[in-house]
Amino acid sequence: MMRPVLTALACGLLASCAATTGTAAPGAAAAATVPVIAGPIKGVHHIGITVSDIDDTLAFYSRSVPYELVERRMVDASVFPSEVLGKRRGKIEVALVRTPTVFLQLIDIDPAAKAAPVRRPVIGPGYTHICFQSPSTAPKYDVFKANGLAMLSRGDGPVDLGGYGVTYAYGFDPDGIMIEMEQLTPEVIAAHGELGTKRMRFPAWATHIGNVTGDKEQMVAFYAKILGHGPRRELPPTRRQTFDEIADIDGIVAAASWFDVGNFELEFWQYVEPRTPKGTAAQMIDAIGYNAIVFETDDLAATLERLERVGVRFAGKTFERDGWRVRYARDPEGNLIAFQQNIGAGAARSIDDMLWLKDRAPQ
Repeated sequence: MMRPVLTALACGLLASCAATTGTAAPGAAAAATVPVIAGPIKGVHHIGITVSDIDDTLAFYSRSVPYELVERRMVDASVFPSEVLGKRRGKIEVALVRTPTVFLQLIDIDPAAKAAPVRRPVIGPGYTHICFQSPSTAPKYDVFKANGLAMLSRGDGPVDLGGYGVTYAYGFDPDGIMIEMEQLTPEVIAAHGELGTKRMRFPAWATHIGNVTGDKEQMVAFYAKILGHGPRRELPPTRRQTFDEIADIDGIVAAASWFDVGNFELEFWQYVEPRTPKGTAAQMIDAIGYNAIVFETDDLAATLERLERVGVRFAGKTFERDGWRVRYARDPEGNLIAFQQNIGAGAARSIDDMLWLKDRAPQ
């Protein structure tokens, strides 16, 4: 792929893009194929999102991106452990949504009432966004904006971060939940090889969830123990004007790390200026916004045994729901993660046909 000569700073920024797009940056350290995840963990099964009205969420996103409703049902609140869900009586509504790369689990804590929107701080701490990528020839930025996404990023279009063929923007959905939109040129997509070919079957695809942390070094070490390998890419503390335009904050200095997880990516940011506070509260599913990263495993018992040996803090006991055996845990800043095994939900509910990152070409 033809690219202009970049400064060392731009190379660092391009390396950060490479973590998401699968392209190699000039001057950046070469990356191997996607590493094998420790034990029987396959990848990220779903991202949990607490919404105020599942109908409204489905309608909003379905107008913009591939967003297929797989199932929805009312569930007794007491099915979930009290350590992760404060509501103990009555029903909650749960919907499973399929995207090309990962499932999303929508949860409405009070189906009879619509909750007020909540905008979490861009600088964190906690889960701040998921990212949808699309071709620059048919950008989803334009579609989301036309459908009413409240844009956070400055200007009338997505921001060209570093001149390497990817543009970026943040915006808020009707619940105040932030998403990131990335638009990739055909050259960048072609550089993905087989991964790019597969993703181009769709008009958009989800690539990662952003976790903004007050102590990135600690968080990276924790997830390296979970996954059995370190991050694919690292961005050292970096200052760039275009960061300010994307996040609508002046004077940003930020560092980042990215992990490949079979079908999806985990993105960790730490804002140095203005500084991300370290998360200390035990997060719960009850709050509007992203509530958990949930990994699928072929052997939950073996996974839990290994995680216990490396010091993972579990949140509640193992429970069963809708053909899955599940156990929650927390990362060092109180964010919920979970591990689940398919014990009867059917092959179509698993992520076996989503593990595209395993086809990422050597670089």
